[in-house]
Amino acid sequence: MSRYQNKQKKIWFNIITLNILTLIIGGCAYYYYETSTLIKSLNTKIEQQNQTIDQQHHAQTALIDANHSLQQQLEEALQTKLTLEDENTSQEGQLVALTEQNEQLNQNISSLSSQLDELTKLNEQYIAERPLSVVDLETKYRKLLGEAQTKASELETAKNEVQKEHDKIQNYYNEINEHFYIKDDLKVKLVETRTENQHYWVTEVISSDTTPLKGAMANDTYNGNRETISSMANRLNAVLAINASGFYAKTNKPMGTVVRNGELISLDSGYTEEILSLQSDGNLNFTTVNTEEEFNSGNIEQTFTFGPILIRDGQATQLSDKSRHPRTAIGQLNDNRYVIVVVEGRMEGADGMTLNELQQIFLNLGCKTAYNLDGGGSTSLYFQGKLINTPSDGSERSVVDMIYF
Repeated sequence: MSRYQNKQKKIWFNIITLNILTLIIGGCAYYYYETSTLIKSLNTKIEQQNQTIDQQHHAQTALIDANHSLQQQLEEALQTKLTLEDENTSQEGQLVALTEQNEQLNQNISSLSSQLDELTKLNEQYIAERPLSVVDLETKYRKLLGEAQTKASELETAKNEVQKEHDKIQNYYNEINEHFYIKDDLKVKLVETRTENQHYWVTEVISSDTTPLKGAMANDTYNGNRETISSMANRLNAVLAINASGFYAKTNKPMGTVVRNGELISLDSGYTEEILSLQSDGNLNFTTVNTEEEFNSGNIEQTFTFGPILIRDGQATQLSDKSRHPRTAIGQLNDNRYVIVVVEGRMEGADGMTLNELQQIFLNLGCKTAYNLDGGGSTSLYFQGKLINTPSDGSERSVVDMIYF
């Protein structure tokens, strides 16, 4: 009985031992499996973290390159400012480019801020699992961000300076454009004078064989039509234009004999006063043309009629009219060099001029010839696309012809 009990104890002991070993082996296997899974998970996180660090490194490199690029752009902007005065025609394009650079810089700053926020989040997520250099990287990014903001401010300042220089040049250009027209074949200088009771313009013109003094009829016809100087000038692409001949109120036809571009348009035998003629050599003269024979012998290119003559052969003529009116007159200094005087009148601050006052202006300038054209409400001065004077009627009067360049 005792042997049987001992044998049974051994069997139970072996069974218990086997169960314990089985539990131990199972526990080890489970622990090994869980450990392997955890290790794989950690390795995956580490790989992801390494990829993120690589991406951060590439982003840092790209941002540094962008910073260098921005620095180069700033230097280019400063160089553009230095050369701006000699390159007025490219100002608008440069300003647009500067604006685009500034917008790009602001976008880069925004991108830097976003990436910095992402770096901070990554730092908080992985700093406990693996030591990273995110703190150093964040410091560098903050430094880059500060430099970028500084350069953005400098770029904005540079852009403002460029805009100021551009505006200064544009204002100077506009001022010149309002008073001068300078080309190889035509030069015009417009000088405005205003006193307590006078307002007038003296215009000097240097023409050439390719841009001579010309005359034009209203609507290009001689049939009683009238047209404003602005309309005629725009139609014929004139740089400078003034009203010219007087006209008969009943017929709206010009006074005196009319010659245009060397062609006899109409004879006015009833008009016996001398009229203004432009000879084929470009000189202004005074003549009477009452017959075709007189026209054929005169080498006349244009005629204009009103009067009186102010200066003949450099000498002042006798003038009796002392009334003040708006005036239009033309004179000649020498070959292809003319003077035009346009006077406002019949309004506050502009009383108009007497013929003697008008004559004195031409004498002071040294003109050898001068002639008074139609004035009053007809007086009109057109220059570079706009009417310069204020007509005494309150609006531009339609006239029968004009002188233009």
